[in-house]
Amino acid sequence: MRNRKWLILLLALVILSSTACGNKKTIEEPSSSDTSKDVAQEPAVPQKVDGGIFMLGIGSDPNVMNPLYAGDRVTMTINNAIFSPLYVIDEEGTHFYLAESITPSEDYLTYTLKLKSGLKWHDGEDLNADDIVFTINSITDEKQRANARGSFIIDGKPVEPKKIDDLTVEIILPKVSVPFIDVLGELRPIPEHIFKGEEDLAKSTKNLEPIGSGPFKFKEMKSGEKVELVRFDEYFDGKANLESIVFRVIADPNAANTALLNGELSARYITTADVDKFKADENFNVVLYKEGMLNNMVFRLTNKSLQNKDVRKAIAYGINKDELITGVYKSAEYAEKAYSVFVPSTQFYTDDVEKYDYNVERAKELLKNAGVENLKLRLAYINSSKENEGFALIMQQQLKEIGIELELLPMERGAFYDKLLDASNTDFDLAFNGYVMGVEPNGYKPLFKEKDYNNFMGYVNKELDKKWEEGVMETDKAKRAEIYETIQKQLIEDMVVYPIAYPNSIVAVNKKYGGIEEAKPAPIFMFRDLSKLYIME
Repeated sequence: MRNRKWLILLLALVILSSTACGNKKTIEEPSSSDTSKDVAQEPAVPQKVDGGIFMLGIGSDPNVMNPLYAGDRVTMTINNAIFSPLYVIDEEGTHFYLAESITPSEDYLTYTLKLKSGLKWHDGEDLNADDIVFTINSITDEKQRANARGSFIIDGKPVEPKKIDDLTVEIILPKVSVPFIDVLGELRPIPEHIFKGEEDLAKSTKNLEPIGSGPFKFKEMKSGEKVELVRFDEYFDGKANLESIVFRVIADPNAANTALLNGELSARYITTADVDKFKADENFNVVLYKEGMLNNMVFRLTNKSLQNKDVRKAIAYGINKDELITGVYKSAEYAEKAYSVFVPSTQFYTDDVEKYDYNVERAKELLKNAGVENLKLRLAYINSSKENEGFALIMQQQLKEIGIELELLPMERGAFYDKLLDASNTDFDLAFNGYVMGVEPNGYKPLFKEKDYNNFMGYVNKELDKKWEEGVMETDKAKRAEIYETIQKQLIEDMVVYPIAYPNSIVAVNKKYGGIEEAKPAPIFMFRDLSKLYIME
């Protein structure tokens, strides 16, 4: 997942200032009747104000407020406000946050990272090179089981960070890794002075009151109720416009919509079923943008029947994707049919893969050849997701036609992720999931590499594991493209993930909030930079 920072409001202020100067008139004492007339004819234009609260609805408590372990949308959204990245590379270029520069050596085996001066942690301590070295070493430490560990292990060996001075770190690679410069940028440092000596960073109680470096700092969390952040006045890019951000836990989507309409929430993701209602309401702006997400169904290979590839392929042929898209998203405006495990914005994406077009007879034939009949499977999904519920009900009827009985297991969000991320869990056989892995194709590797913590399907393909490593080290663009096209085709041939759709995100925002473009709607986080939002009165 994944910086388009920082758009400064100086231009807007200059325009306001010049407009004010250009409209000067001779001031005369108005009569009371003139005043009343002017007020009636010229309503006050809303002005940006300092302070205020922005309230976001979330479906559950965050899991671990530590960027080394965040893997779900709720936790990553909260962490995005608390922890700043070094830099982000996207289609628009490189956007620097904590870093001032990143310079590769001529042989691309050493990267020199320069931090901005004067960086502070939320507790007032200096953020420096020691924190970067500590964070990278924590990620590469196998005992810590950090999510991004696979990206910092190259050809089986960890990268080596070396402090040069308080603001400079050299990172030495064992072999050339083309995507490493992107990987490093997304690093969100954790404070050494807080976590040094902790045996298990994921379970540390320090995560309950996180100390970060972002525009907002942690204030309090009430489980099942809210997480509240307040602005950090010493933030390197200037203090936020808003005084605080409150993430309100509202699991039920209908209750969340009601809260948004009543002004108890400032913004939330909405579904296609809600779009017309919010577009018609003069109190809201509806923002639509590409998320770079793949909504999919994963096969849990702990199920003996699903270990047979023909059974998985039969299920794929038994699903009518057109019905899923029209039944859940209403139209192609809100979602595009997916065929690859990569999204279209990922480098070297291809849809030249097996499409598994709906074919009931082919599905039945594969099941017969596999010696499988009267198959019963359990499908898990988040109970608060209307999309998932829609997929489940449609798919349940479709698979019945090929002789598969689907038991639906809606789960509370937190419980669902706990079970999903545990590859050994056998409480279900299929699960709806969604992921945003970014523009660099190597970002998908952890999902499919043997024994990786993120490979919750239990998928094993040793030849493909080699291909992933080849893709990291190949510098020829055409050859890299060939490698990743082969990977996509093989993953679809093995059918461990069934691609459903590339959805657009739809967000309804109360019109009293400005700065939406500056905050930049973004995958996963809703807004890349919440500090740029402001209230207009």
